[in-house]
Amino acid sequence: MTFFTKDEFETKYPYLELATNDTWKIEAVSEMIFAQVGLRYRNSYWDAETAPKPIKDASMEQLRFLLEYDMPFIDNRGSIKAGDMTSDLRTKYSELALNILGNNGYLYRGNPINQNMGLEIPF
Repeated sequence: MTFFTKDEFETKYPYLELATNDTWKIEAVSEMIFAQVGLRYRNSYWDAETAPKPIKDASMEQLRFLLEYDMPFIDNRGSIKAGDMTSDLRTKYSELALNILGNNGYLYRGNPINQNMGLEIPF
């Protein structure tokens, strides 16, 4: 699942360049943003051509954020040890990416789960 292409990213953020072997990061941030979209609004068939503009923009912003701040793509339970010191590491979401989703109706966290995040299951 990729919501944008390497060329689209480099056009929008010309001061950042993705190495040819780093294109997996596009899929990683697309999955991160997809995880924040309410279940009723998701489409697992979105790709670089069909993803709505807010989804595409939020994904590109998320990659920019992670690259500029040198955030590692690691698990939430990841930690690093140096001698006796241990530190938890977490991948962070860009506030702007979440704002893009929220302002365009894709990120619904404040309402009851059955209204915005839950799927209706007919019995």
